[in-house]
Amino acid sequence: ISNATRMEAEAARSPMERVDLGRLLSDLADTYDAIRDEGQPRVKFTLEENVEELLVIGREGPLGQVFRNLIENARSFSPENGLVSIRGRNVVVGGTLFAEVVIEDQGPGIPDDKLEKIFDRFYTDRPAGTKFGQNSGLGLSIVEQIVESHHGSVEASNVLDASDSVHGARFLIRLPAFVRDK
Repeated sequence: ISNATRMEAEAARSPMERVDLGRLLSDLADTYDAIRDEGQPRVKFTLEENVEELLVIGREGPLGQVFRNLIENARSFSPENGLVSIRGRNVVVGGTLFAEVVIEDQGPGIPDDKLEKIFDRFYTDRPAGTKFGQNSGLGLSIVEQIVESHHGSVEASNVLDASDSVHGARFLIRLPAFVRDK
């Protein structure tokens, strides 16, 4: 709780700067794969083909925390030797350019009635056999708070196959993109 409070205060004080999410996410994926133990899920980042840069105005430290929390969560729910997929692209929504990041795991997914509740402070709900006791229930609340402080959004859904069977969880993060002057 004290770490969450400290992070909130630090995030409010530090200045916003241009952040290269493509570099940040690539570095995170490379780091997780480098420290990966046998059987742990792989982490892979891809930038959409036609995207050269994935830039936002923000605070790199807190944004790094957002993606570390989401990757750690995805890894904890993924099966042995599974894959945590991270994809980045730029997208226009309502006339505004956003950097969009999608993180997907291959775990059990999220019950439909919990898709919004998972962002509540102290909420934790893990299937039997997972590392239940190692979670404070603050990670996704912190994610939402940091993303919203950057004027972005985060939403959770499930990865579905053609027959609507759940094959993992999906988190979609949108942050206003930094646009270079032409």
